[in-house]
Amino acid sequence: MEKSDKYYFDELYKKSKKPFFGTGPSSLILKLNRMLPKNSKVLDLGCGEGKDAIFLARKGHQVTAVDISPIAIEKLDERAKKLKLNIKSIVADLSEYKIKDNYDAIIALASIHFLKKKEHDKMIKIMQGRTNKNGFNVIVSLRKGDPTEGSFKVIYLEDGKLKEYYSGWKIIKYKEYDKKDKHGRFGVHYHKNADLIAQRIV
Repeated sequence: MEKSDKYYFDELYKKSKKPFFGTGPSSLILKLNRMLPKNSKVLDLGCGEGKDAIFLARKGHQVTAVDISPIAIEKLDERAKKLKLNIKSIVADLSEYKIKDNYDAIIALASIHFLKKKEHDKMIKIMQGRTNKNGFNVIVSLRKGDPTEGSFKVIYLEDGKLKEYYSGWKIIKYKEYDKKDKHGRFGVHYHKNADLIAQRIV
């Protein structure tokens, strides 16, 4: 990831009095939780202020949450402490972070597309390799034609590409759609999203 990414997100989280992306959880994580066995081990890559990490921890899962922004992690830690949750939080650039353990679920919601193409593809392979059998990967990516294309240094995938990475896995959910969004100080805006929940079956 670029150094400017850290500065960008630090500024967003610093200036936002309320959680910038809301308190969650996202619909994909609600669906994931219904499929996870109790006390599952979950890794959240690009967790932000932790809306999904906190939800999963409250459901009894063992959660490790990683983000490039120390401000986001500080806010996550404060909220987790108030809720008496044990979340392992890590400040790290995803381009340098090493996934050393295996997990029952690895989630990356609108995060790994900030990596360079080679790093992005490598990260997906590492995520797959570090997922236990019958475990899950959950990813949200942007697609080509997104209104922000050209404005941010992120990867915009061709239609169908995210699903293609997971050939050999069981596709629980795959959806490409135009999303109306609003968060933080930004007004209503739109994204071309690709959502994936895939299960490792071998």
